[in-house]
Amino acid sequence: MPSNKKEKSSFIGLESKFHESIGTRIVHLRRTSSTMDDARELVKCAEIADELHGTLIIADEQTRGRGRFDRTWDSEPSEDILTSIIVCPRPSISGQLTIIASLGAALAVETFTGSTVQIKWPNDVLVNGKKICGVIAEGSMLADAFVGILGIGLNVNMRNAADDGRDYQATSIRELAGSLGAIDRVAVLSVLLEKLNEVYDAVDRGESIMPEWRGRLKMLGSEISVSMGTKNSVGDVVSGVAEDVDEFGRLLIRESNGTLRAVASGEVTTRVNRGDG
Repeated sequence: MPSNKKEKSSFIGLESKFHESIGTRIVHLRRTSSTMDDARELVKCAEIADELHGTLIIADEQTRGRGRFDRTWDSEPSEDILTSIIVCPRPSISGQLTIIASLGAALAVETFTGSTVQIKWPNDVLVNGKKICGVIAEGSMLADAFVGILGIGLNVNMRNAADDGRDYQATSIRELAGSLGAIDRVAVLSVLLEKLNEVYDAVDRGESIMPEWRGRLKMLGSEISVSMGTKNSVGDVVSGVAEDVDEFGRLLIRESNGTLRAVASGEVTTRVNRGDG
């Protein structure tokens, strides 16, 4: 793991609450390039996958925080939740990590704010059409075991979202709560871990979280376009009506010629809103 400077952590102590679960070990860094990079390094240096399960890396500041398609994730120091979590799921549920992370984050935001929370497929958590959280998930093999990394950026105390130069509208827990003072990040992380563990454990028991996740999807019933390119390249574009999602979380799009396409990932643009906004 990189020699990033640790500090006395206000997050330490939560581990006992989440013993043998997500959050069983917390690594708190004052400043790092990216918690995803740190998590990858931990996986690279490990010998046994199960020893990593539940490890959470949280930073007060990231110098090169990234979201999907290598987009930057900007946050002022010590304001928000910038974290990556290592999990070792059964192979049968390894494909649901993005669903688990986005639903867990949505439930945490809902608990803190009482707001109606939606998910923009596949990984953005929205309140009133504004982004409050983004998640990414990736996986690799360690020996014969699958290891997943969940990256979560949750806006807690971000202010003046409309004036910060972002190319999308954003909000935060502090803004939604109408709080004059800072929101306690330890309390937010505690609730986030509770919800992530609830969702993860439900999936691990064989329960389906798809109905609840599906019910929060913003674009179902809308005419959309999905670009499957990257930040620096143009890929295929699928356009049509977003009819549903399948058991793997793929978006099912009915094209104008009647073909039903299953799309696993991409950037969604709503063309004509036929849904609930």
